[in-house]
Amino acid sequence: MEKIAVLVDSGSDLDLEKAKEFGIYMMPFYVNLDGKFYREQVDLKADEFYNWIKKHEKLPKTSIPSPGELIEKLDEIKNDGFEKLIIITISKNFTGFYNLCSQIEYDNLEIEVIDSKSVALTTGLLAIYAKDLIKKGYEFKEIVDRLEDKKKESKIFFTIDSFKYLVAGGRVPKAFGKVGELLNIKPIIVCSPEDGKYHIEKTCRGEKKVLKEMEKIASEYLGKFDKYYMIISNGGYKKGSEILEEKLKVFKEKSTLFLTSQIAPSLGANTGPGLFGFGFLPLD
Repeated sequence: MEKIAVLVDSGSDLDLEKAKEFGIYMMPFYVNLDGKFYREQVDLKADEFYNWIKKHEKLPKTSIPSPGELIEKLDEIKNDGFEKLIIITISKNFTGFYNLCSQIEYDNLEIEVIDSKSVALTTGLLAIYAKDLIKKGYEFKEIVDRLEDKKKESKIFFTIDSFKYLVAGGRVPKAFGKVGELLNIKPIIVCSPEDGKYHIEKTCRGEKKVLKEMEKIASEYLGKFDKYYMIISNGGYKKGSEILEEKLKVFKEKSTLFLTSQIAPSLGANTGPGLFGFGFLPLD
């Protein structure tokens, strides 16, 4: 059997404990809080990050690891006895990590880099799926091909409490954000597997309606699958994800694997606190 490892970035929404549980390597991104750099998931937990934003009312900057740090991680993987490596990154539209991994020169491992065309929730599910294929004895090339196909089927839906930080980060026009705040509009945002960018799928008036719409979306998609991985996450808004989990209880109980997580700072740095949502990955 081929000795194949899987590596994700910390934007995948797998915390260190879950990554270790599934045997997945992780490269942490950096978060700059007032000039001091922290490694997300290592030096900086999600709760601490979102509390910092609430206190300072501004969005911090994030950055990727250096080429030298990536080489050190590749050396670690090689020294652990692996011969081949699959790197799964969040969408290259939100980070330079995909480009770094694609351009790095390293001869001691056969490496394939996959742009998940997604963020947070479903990127971690792809990595877990890859590990399952490895355990089942699939060959390296076939695993990569299956991941490239499977990522097109993954979906992520999330909402935010306020347009404030999207406007501050230039993600939403000021006029749109102002109207959204006045009318209590809650967008349902997706990350398209076609272009790997954010898109507003639908808008609702108030949290109750957005929760009802998410329940409808889950029924529309998950109702037609017999097997799937599912994840519910939040960014500084645990109550929202708990209510959503209860709303989607029937789909949670039907899932092959169900996870909860906190949305990584690398996504929260674009949206601010107050977001929650769900994602899924259909299985064969």
